[in-house]
Amino acid sequence: MRAAKTLAFCGGEPYNRRMTFQKISALPAEIAVPAQENFGEARRVQSGSVSTCANAVRIESGGRFKRFSDGREYILIEKGNGQFKWRRGELPFREGDVFYAEAPEEYDFYGSGVFLILKA
Repeated sequence: MRAAKTLAFCGGEPYNRRMTFQKISALPAEIAVPAQENFGEARRVQSGSVSTCANAVRIESGGRFKRFSDGREYILIEKGNGQFKWRRGELPFREGDVFYAEAPEEYDFYGSGVFLILKA
């Protein structure tokens, strides 16, 4: 699988045609945000902690957090500010922002805060 991606990249094709990472105005109505008390116990990872609930992941980061995803997800910035970084770019964020990501593969949160990932 890795060789196919490398060949496509070397052949002038985009590395990942369907990758999307964009700021949106609000979460779609059909995406429910679980109440904080419904999240499980947080576990320590990297420079913060992660807790989960059904289709949601809450990340509390102290500065930098690396995430891997090949699906579709919405990202709600509950607290903090900083920027996302991924293979093809950077995008600033601040408290209250909402983003949609499709097949982002690997990306980083640079900045402390609380981030809610809702799988689509």
